[in-house]
Amino acid sequence: MIKALKVVVHVVWAVSTIALGTLIGASYGWAHHGWIGAIALGTVGFSVGAFLAVDPLIVLEFL
Repeated sequence: MIKALKVVVHVVWAVSTIALGTLIGASYGWAHHGWIGAIALGTVGFSVGAFLAVDPLIVLEFL
């Protein structure tokens, strides 16, 4: 039961981190560079979000 809860929490963490990174990158790109910036910085945000989603302790190290 605990292992299943841990997997669910990690999936929720990964999805929310990737979505937040993409959202921040795309909104910043849209505000400052238009469509091309939104696509490019959304991709960068997706990559950073995926990197941070691997291990939540990485985020705590940055903080």
